This record gives sequence, structure tokens and C-alpha cells, in this order.
Amino acid sequence: MNPKGAWKFLTSVRLAIALLILIIVLATVGTFIPQEREAEFYQKNLPGISGLVLPLGLDHLYRSPLFLSLVFLFLLNLIFCSLQQIPAKFRRLKTDQEAILSASSIILEPQERSHLERWLETDLIQLTSIFRKRHYRVRVSATADGKTFLARKGWPGLFGPELVHLGLIIIIAGGLISAIFSQRISLALVEGQTEKIPGRDFSLRLDRFTTEYYPDGSVRDWKSLVSVLENDQVRLQKTIEVNHPLKYAGMSFFQMSYGHDWDRTLLELEIVWSQSRRRTVTLKVGETIHLEDGARLRALSFIPDFQVDDSGQAYSRSAEAANPAALVEMAEGDKQVFLGWVFHGHPELSRYQRRTGPELKVDLKNFSAPSFSVLEASSDPGTDLVWAGSGLLVLGLLASFYLPYREVRLKQRVGSPPVLLTYARKNRDAFHREVKTLLSLANKKDLKDKGDE
Repeated sequence: MNPKGAWKFLTSVRLAIALLILIIVLATVGTFIPQEREAEFYQKNLPGISGLVLPLGLDHLYRSPLFLSLVFLFLLNLIFCSLQQIPAKFRRLKTDQEAILSASSIILEPQERSHLERWLETDLIQLTSIFRKRHYRVRVSATADGKTFLARKGWPGLFGPELVHLGLIIIIAGGLISAIFSQRISLALVEGQTEKIPGRDFSLRLDRFTTEYYPDGSVRDWKSLVSVLENDQVRLQKTIEVNHPLKYAGMSFFQMSYGHDWDRTLLELEIVWSQSRRRTVTLKVGETIHLEDGARLRALSFIPDFQVDDSGQAYSRSAEAANPAALVEMAEGDKQVFLGWVFHGHPELSRYQRRTGPELKVDLKNFSAPSFSVLEASSDPGTDLVWAGSGLLVLGLLASFYLPYREVRLKQRVGSPPVLLTYARKNRDAFHREVKTLLSLANKKDLKDKGDE
């Protein structure tokens, strides 16, 4: 394709319409296809189209090469359309004596033509005054060939469509930048933990995490007191709450949820050998402690919501402590005397235990685990561009609708009748009526002045 053909293609209105339709169709598809899931999810839930979802990137549609390519091509179309229109509009503002491109002539009656001839010859000041009262900017020029009267107003409206285009260009550019370079990072921090933010020169430390409750026991709010560290120095400290993020160095940190670090659970166990012999001990998951007579007790695992699957394997149904259980092993010398799951709140449940003596018993009396705060760190480098583009878009619409560009040109060459040319992008009939009204006002004033004489 030659350069002229490529330019015509990129500035085509048909191309813009086709791209808009394709973008809207893809965006609609993206609302029905769950985003950012594992491949197994689509194979299981969307077996009919899973073969298209992954190859076309429909699982992350708004960052897929297909979607971004269409948006980028639409961006080029807007840019080239604007570049095609802007030079002509600047030339219009600079042109004082040449005929207006795309102007329309107002058909004048013979009497009106004679008035124009007289005004152009002897009374341009009066005509200028009439137009200036209607907020026109007037310029009069005279050459050996004749005279020209030029009145303009609403020049911002002349560039209103270009401002709209520029706003859309900036919005789309901001969207592309966000789609390509935005970050979403999930941080799970326990109190005192410091995490380096990937790609940044600072770290985040959780100093304190608290959960507030309503009287009925439901969660009211989560609060995370965090510190921003640079070179091990605290630069900023702030409490993050739901809808009250921390913003620092182009990133925003949101409070998402909370949880418990069950791998660091502290267990309180009671060991009963007989009615007269028992002992309470405290140990962490994975820790081994020594008891009297060479016995050893080890906490192997902890599950907050105990359940057994079809294969007999224990797992946790949720992260909440709905049915807590600890896997405990006890040995005396080289002999294992107890192995099994002990349940908090259900000490009688011995189905998942193996022990050597009927009186030997291990009870889970209490447990506690450090809570952690789940924060989401996000950066959206295109946000400021989107806001700036939105502002320009609004200004362009306001200029187009409320400050329409209008131009009136009276021109008379020596020996020829005067010509009245007008230009307006919208409401041309109303503009012609306005011009006729202004000329009528000038005519009435002219007649009145003659009567006074």
C-alpha cells in the first residue's frame, strides 16, 4: 500500500466505525467470560469455547494482544483524523482576504446589496459597532482591489471536535498504559513483618493489625497500621482501612481482608495418663517437647476446619476455625504411644486416633494463631492521563455546543457587487437569520440617521 493509500485508510470513518464495533463486541464478550482464571476453570466450565479462550487471550481480554491491537489502531485513526483537520482550521483563522472554504452565500435583495455597498464605502464603523455588540471580533481590510469586512466569534468552538478527539486520544493512551504496565500485588503480612515491594525502592511493614466488631459479632472494620521504609528508615506511617488506602510513590495500598497464620499456631494440650496423672503443655505446630520419663510430644499439624475427603485425606474446608483439630504424636523411648487428631470442642472424638493405652488421652484445650492483614498494592500509571483526557473531552463538548464558531465576510471588488459569505459548523439556518437580523438593524439605524439629518 502506497503512503497516500495508507493515509486514506487510517483516516477513514469506515475504519473508525468498524473498530468501534469490534471493540464493543469484544468488551461485551469480556463481561460474560470470567477473567484471570486458571486454564482448568475454562476447560471445566466452558468446554465448548475453552479452545478459543486461551489462544485468543480471552481469559485476560483487556490485556490481550487482540484487544490492545484494535484499541491501538483506533487510537491511530483518531490521531490521523485530527492531524488532517487541524491545519485547515488554523489556516481559516489566518485567512483574512481569501474566500472561506465551505462557506455559504446569503442571497441578497437588490436593496440589501445597495446598503452593503454604501456601508463598505462610507460607514464601516456603524456596521462594525452592530456586530461587536453581538460579541463578534471584527477586522476590516482595504486594498486596491476592494474592501473586506470580517466578523468572527466562538473560535474555541472551531476546535471543539479536535479537543474531543484529543481527549479521546489521551484517554485511550492512558488506558493502554494502564493495561500494559499496571500492577496488582497481594500482600499477606503478620505484625512486624516487612515486605519489599517488587520493582520499587521501598518496603512495607505491618506494625499493628486490629479487627473491630459489631455488637452481634460480625466484622465492622479492619485496620492496618503500616510503615513505609526506604533504606531501613521510616518515611511514612498510616492506618489503612477499607475505602481509606495508603498512596505512596504512585502505588495505592488497599485493605482487602484478613486471616490467621495457622502454620504458626500455638497449641495448649492436656496429656492424661490416668485419673491422677495429667499435664498441660504449650507448644507450636512443628515443635517437639520432652515430658517426664523420656516421653516426647510433637505437634505435627493443625487444621482450622477439619474435614476428610473420599480418599481419607484430611483437609481444611475453609480458613476459619470452624472445626479446629491438631495432629499430635507422642512417643516413649522408641515406641509410639499416641498418634491422631485431637479436636477442640470435641474431646470425646477418637475416631482418628491410635494409642497404646486406653487411659492415655490428649485433649486440645486451646489454640491461637497470629493474624495477618491482606493488602492489595496496585499501580495504575495511566490514571492521570485518563483524568486529563476526560477534562479535555468535556471542554471540547462544551466548546462545540455552547461556543459554536461563526464567521461573516462582506467582500466587494472594484466594479463588482458585494458578496456576503457566512460559515457555521451547526445551526446554519439560525445563523443566517442572525446575520439578516444584524443587517436589518444596521439598515434601520441607517434610515434613522438619514431621517435625523
